[in-house]
Amino acid sequence: MSSTPKWLTTFTVQGITHAQKQIYPEDQSALEFFASGPGKSIHTFLYFLGCPVMQLLGISTNLINVTVFLRAGLSDGMAVTFLGLAVSDLLYNVFYFMGRLLNAVQRIFQEKPYINTLHLSYVLAKHGRMWFNVSILLTVFAAVQKCACIAIPFTFRHFFTRRKSAITIVSVYVTVITYFLPYLSLDRFLPYTERRTNRTRLGYSLRDRKLAERIDDFVTLANRVVLPYVSQVLLIICVLIMTLKLRSAAEARRKMTSVNSGSDAGLSGVTSGPPSDQRARMNPDSDKTTNDSKNILNPKELRVVRSVNILCGVFIAGTTPQTVIEALALAFGDFGDFGRYSSLYYFTQGVQQFIEITGTAVNILVYFHFNSKYRRTFLTLFRCNIDASNDKK
Repeated sequence: MSSTPKWLTTFTVQGITHAQKQIYPEDQSALEFFASGPGKSIHTFLYFLGCPVMQLLGISTNLINVTVFLRAGLSDGMAVTFLGLAVSDLLYNVFYFMGRLLNAVQRIFQEKPYINTLHLSYVLAKHGRMWFNVSILLTVFAAVQKCACIAIPFTFRHFFTRRKSAITIVSVYVTVITYFLPYLSLDRFLPYTERRTNRTRLGYSLRDRKLAERIDDFVTLANRVVLPYVSQVLLIICVLIMTLKLRSAAEARRKMTSVNSGSDAGLSGVTSGPPSDQRARMNPDSDKTTNDSKNILNPKELRVVRSVNILCGVFIAGTTPQTVIEALALAFGDFGDFGRYSSLYYFTQGVQQFIEITGTAVNILVYFHFNSKYRRTFLTLFRCNIDASNDKK
């Protein structure tokens, strides 16, 4: 008997036989909900409508983000970081949308051009994942930056300058691209013959299959284990620290307000000595309060910290499902692309991708709400476009 697994078929590319994975029939009775029932309908809706619409929204909002940040001016390190994050989110949505569109062309319209669009969409998805890794690292950098500034303000408040942030962001882009280059450079498209139609098409192939398998194992380990879990842990720690610091800052401001109000109210009954001595007699703890006030964030800093905290929360919510899914896929071989429970895996992947894409599209709401400079520039830009269109009419 042949030892070839039943989910492998072969196709020939320039006289070379390659293995192509196909999903084998699964236990329909156990997974009917996901294989052919309502779960299949939900997955189809998310894959062909929900995700593409959200990707278009992500492309639009991140284009706006890039334009507004450039118009507003990159006055500090956090503005530079937000710009870098908007660019990576934009590229992520662009590549994934192009891949999803090509996939839909073949699946919905049954069009089979000379180049295999399913294979091309797979390559585009790999590029999209590269830009999403940039977004992960930049989100972690933004969280660490603000966490350090509020946890150890005297050391880091003026450490993350615009120049240092720009160098860090460029380094992240260069590092991720360099890391993915070997993984992407092995991809190529060559003519192959379809057995069913005896038609020659241009399809995906690898330059060196053995080397590709070793690189793929390394990339899979990094993308599915190292980067997701390390980034999740760092983000959760930063969010907890920022949340505690925000609460302590709010409490300190409340105490300062009550102390100052009590001082001003009691000054009418004290007439001798300078105002500072009068307040000291009325409030013995005023010196301590004054010293503590030096550590309190100003309103602008508080808004920036809140915005970063919310962005991290959105990012954690969007990436946690993927972390759980990939952990299950690594632990259980049948829970994957070509396993027995592939329909359940596809369903969870569809829901996760929708949540992940949504997370890259809603950042504009955080920027608009918490960043007054962003809000003013956005409204000015919007009004200018309306006035220009009215003038043309």
